[in-house]
Amino acid sequence: MPRGTAVASRATTQRTQRTQGTKERIICAAEEVVLRNGVSRLTLDAAAAEAGLSKGGVLYHFPTRDALVAGMVDKIIEEFDRDIDDRLLGDDGPGSFTRAYIRATLAPASARPDREDRLGAALIAAAAAQPSLLTPLQEAADRWQARLEDDGIDPALATVLRLACDGLWMCDLFGLAVPGPALRAGVADRLERLVEEPS
Repeated sequence: MPRGTAVASRATTQRTQRTQGTKERIICAAEEVVLRNGVSRLTLDAAAAEAGLSKGGVLYHFPTRDALVAGMVDKIIEEFDRDIDDRLLGDDGPGSFTRAYIRATLAPASARPDREDRLGAALIAAAAAQPSLLTPLQEAADRWQARLEDDGIDPALATVLRLACDGLWMCDLFGLAVPGPALRAGVADRLERLVEEPS
């Protein structure tokens, strides 16, 4: 590769990394605004102030508030996908995706699950007011469901287990009779054992 091409390629890579870093910084700032002041107070100005950027710096990456909320929803999906992938490592037998889904839902890798629950509830509320913002989450759920159905176990069982996990996730999000740690561990163990039961 000619030297000029290599330099240009390296500069492009550095620019891309800076852009990703700035977008992540804006999304993290927006999360803090939502957690501190509520989703109704999330504006591009508030996100810019929290991130220590000009409004123009935010507008470059997120031209509207809806685009910013969409970026936040995308982050939740990416983190859940990463959680699943981490739990799939070394497990490739029948039911592996179902087990990973259960573990990612009932024992998320986040060190601050209470924060993630409050944030998730706020973002879902914001997205519900603008149904098109839920499209990425709906598409991700369709993708996860397809993998569950093709996981080498009874598709109906895999779906029942997903619905149980999703129900618990909703309870966590909205504070609805959330089971304590011991009961939660028991539920997780029971769901995983169900994966192994013959159809």
